[in-house]
Parts: sequence; structure tokens; C-alpha cells
Amino acid sequence: MRLRNRLVAGFVIAHLGLSMVLAAGSWTWLDRQRREAASESARAVGQVLAKGGFSPTPEVLERMRTLTGYDFRLLEAGEATGSDTVRVQVGGRTIAIVYRTAAYEQAERELWWAVLAWSAAGSGAFAAVAAWHARRLTRPVEDLAEAARRLGLGAWGSPVVVAGEGEVALLAQAIEALRRRLVDLLAEGRRAERLATLGGFTATIAHEVRNPLSAIRLTIQGLAVRQPGEPGLRLVEEEVERLDLIVDELLAFSRGMAVEAVACDLAVPAGAVIRLLARQADHLGVDLRLEDGAGHRVLADDRRLRQVLLNLVLNALQAAARGEASAPAVVVRVVEGGLEVEDNGPGVPEPQRERLFQPFASDRPDGTGLGLHLARTIAEAHGATLTVDSRPGHTVFRLAGLSPA
Repeated sequence: MRLRNRLVAGFVIAHLGLSMVLAAGSWTWLDRQRREAASESARAVGQVLAKGGFSPTPEVLERMRTLTGYDFRLLEAGEATGSDTVRVQVGGRTIAIVYRTAAYEQAERELWWAVLAWSAAGSGAFAAVAAWHARRLTRPVEDLAEAARRLGLGAWGSPVVVAGEGEVALLAQAIEALRRRLVDLLAEGRRAERLATLGGFTATIAHEVRNPLSAIRLTIQGLAVRQPGEPGLRLVEEEVERLDLIVDELLAFSRGMAVEAVACDLAVPAGAVIRLLARQADHLGVDLRLEDGAGHRVLADDRRLRQVLLNLVLNALQAAARGEASAPAVVVRVVEGGLEVEDNGPGVPEPQRERLFQPFASDRPDGTGLGLHLARTIAEAHGATLTVDSRPGHTVFRLAGLSPA
């Protein structure tokens, strides 16, 4: 508000100053015109008196006063006159013609009152216009100052409204970009802190779980030799393999992603994941099937691809089970240079889609939010991409760009 008041005061003072300069100029011009008119009248009177042979008697001078409106009087020798007097020589006598009469002073007063009235009215109107322009000019600056004050207090969630023109708008855009960047940095810092804490925790858990899993696997393999064809043993072995994949994910998350690319057929990891999750699909009432495009060999880490598919298919099964389709289904396709996982669930909401692959971005109460993050990390470690195309009733995750073998 102080800036706005200073602008209005400055505009009004400038207007008053200009008004006074204009009034002074008008008065100077009017005074010069009246003086020139008096001089012309005096010369004319002198010519009339000289040519007519009139003596400059008081009666003659009074008559001239009536005709012209100026004061005429005879001057004594050496008598001084003011600046508002014109001197004329007539018949050896000096006549003083005073043009600053009562009528002239009345006109002068009327002029000054008119100037004052004009200045007052003009200043009022000018103040209103100046206040409007000052508000228009200063409001964006005041809003920007208020936004900066909020940011200084730590209210990072309040966006900076871009208003005004020119440099003010550019400054507002720059502050808003800075605010968004700081919000992102704060979120990244919190996420990095959580990842670091979780990384150490998961590494410990993974090491502690892997040793019992290895013992269980050896035991199952020994039992399978003595009891070949036992379905229960095969089931336990598949679940142990699934747990082993989860342990691998935890270790990859804590240590960083590393892949050992060899020539492999994409149908092999796809078929293995389908078998691992077949019972879970039956339990959820979801039709899980594989569309095998045989012959698609790529350079990839077979075990890492299983991790990718395991996370994608698990998400798809849970999405399809939550959907409204009469026949929920999940389809895994082997395509040229990659894989696709399609479901007919409710789709991914638009606000969540932007952070879908970020850590801890799960919308499920039982989800960790790490599965899709690790899946994309594995894809990028292979030089490939993992994208999603989603709408209500149809979602497809695409792993593409794997190098051909």
C-alpha cells in the first residue's frame, strides 16, 4: 500500500505543478497582451490628439478613459511611472496610460479563480485515474511480495500467481518455478532419506531370509528325488522360487541394479511367471493367459525379466480383480523386442499416473510402492523402456527396446 500511495501522491503533485506552470504561463501571456494593447491604444490616442490639435486637458483624458477603459493622466517633468504604465508624448506633454485598472484586476482575479478551480477539479479527477493506474501497476508487485512472504514462512504449497506484465510477470514466473523446484527437492530429499533407511533394512532382511530359503530349496530337491511326481513338492518349489525373486528385488533395491545380459527367449521368463502366479489368478477369479510370440530372442538377464513380469502381472491381477468386467482377465504377450501385460481393470487414475513409477507411490493399503519402481529400473538397466497406457477398463504395461540376440 505504501508504494501505491507514493505513486498517487507523485502523480497528483506532478499534476499540480503542471497546472501552476500553465497558470503562470497563461498569466504572463495575458499580461503581455494587455501591455501591448495599452501601448497600441496610447499611440492611437497620441495620434488622435496630435492630428486633431487637442490639448491633453483633464476633460479630454477623461473622455479617452471612457472610450478605452485605461487610466490617462499627465505626468510632471521627471515623474517616475510603474511597470504597468505606458508613456506617450503629446504636444510637448507626457501622458501616462495605466492599463492595470480595476477591471483588469477583476479579470486577473477571475483568471486565478478559474485556474484554481480547474486545478482542483483536474487534481481530483487525476487522483482517481492515478489511483486506478497505481493499483493496476502495484497490485501484481504487492501480490508478489505477499507470495514471497508466504514462501519465507515455509508455505511451499501455495503457488505463486503469475500476474502483471513485462518484468513483473517474468519475476513471478521465475519465483513460481523456483518454488516448484524447491518442493521437488524437498520431496526428493525425504524420498532419498527413506530409501537410504529402507535400503539398509532390506539388505539385512534379504540376507537373513536367503539362507533359510536355500536350505528349503535343497530339502525340496532331495524330497523330489525320493518322491518324484509329488504335486505338493512342485508347489512348494515354485513358491520358494517366488520368494527368492522377491529377495532378489530387495537386494537389487539396496545395492543398485546390475544385469547380466545373455541370449534368451522371452517366452521362457513369461511362461515361468505365468506358472508361478496361476494359482493366485485362480484364487482371484482372473483368467491369466500367455500369448506366446515364439522366436523372440533378446540379450537380457532372464532372472531380472522374471522380476519385471512378476511385479507387472501381480499388479494386473489385483487390478483386474477390482474391476467391473464380467470376465476379469490378464494377458501377457511376447512381442518383438519386449513384453506386454494387459488387464481389463479400472485403469490408473490420471493424478496417480504421473508418479506411478516413483518409489512408495502405491495406492493399495497392502502395497509397498516399490514393485513398479524396480520394474522400470530393471528396464532402464537393459537400455529399454517401461511405459503404461491406461483408460477405464483397459491398461497395458509395455516393456520395449530390448536388444535382439
